[in-house]
Amino acid sequence: MSKKWTQRDATTGATASPGAVNDELRAQQSSITTLDREQLPREYADASRVKDYALQRVYHAAAYPSGGEQTTAVFTGAVAPQSWNAAAFRVYPGGWVNAGSGNGITLTGWKGGMLHFEWVGNAYIMGGMAEGNGGFYPYNPRYLNLRITANGVTIAERRGPAYHEAFRVLGSQLLPQGDIQIRLQWRINGASQDDCLLTSAGNVVPQAHLWGMRYLAVGRWR
Repeated sequence: MSKKWTQRDATTGATASPGAVNDELRAQQSSITTLDREQLPREYADASRVKDYALQRVYHAAAYPSGGEQTTAVFTGAVAPQSWNAAAFRVYPGGWVNAGSGNGITLTGWKGGMLHFEWVGNAYIMGGMAEGNGGFYPYNPRYLNLRITANGVTIAERRGPAYHEAFRVLGSQLLPQGDIQIRLQWRINGASQDDCLLTSAGNVVPQAHLWGMRYLAVGRWR
């Protein structure tokens, strides 16, 4: 329904009466496009009336990727009995690596507006080898860096855990209309000249891992 801006036309030089002002105000307020939602009955905006993706949409996963565990750059060969399969320098390609394989997370039906994205989980980084094998070279401290990208653009980045701890990364960004491709990524330092890459038994030393991951995304628009 279009707004009714005027109820009548005032003549040039005429004095506006209170009735004319009130008529115009009532005509404008009667338009559905100016109706305050607070004036609606409490049960009005139920699932049968609210349009798909209206005003706010929530995307979430209790475990990302499947099982909530990192699935890329994971070494599945021989590791020490007390270790587990994780990222190792033998399979780590360098740079930023996606936490999950495939195309990441697709936020479908995005209408354009502000995106709030939250990524949480647990992370491990082999910080105990910062000194190297014999301490003859400069130390090589390690951090499991984390970032969130939307359609290839970074919306949040932080220097993550330095040992074994939980993490939380938050980001907000204005994004145009259309499906949004989200990628959750991690990165570690490369090996030093004096790094302990293998145990004395010849097993690969795990360097980094993420698990128990989940996300929450909220899109808002008007």
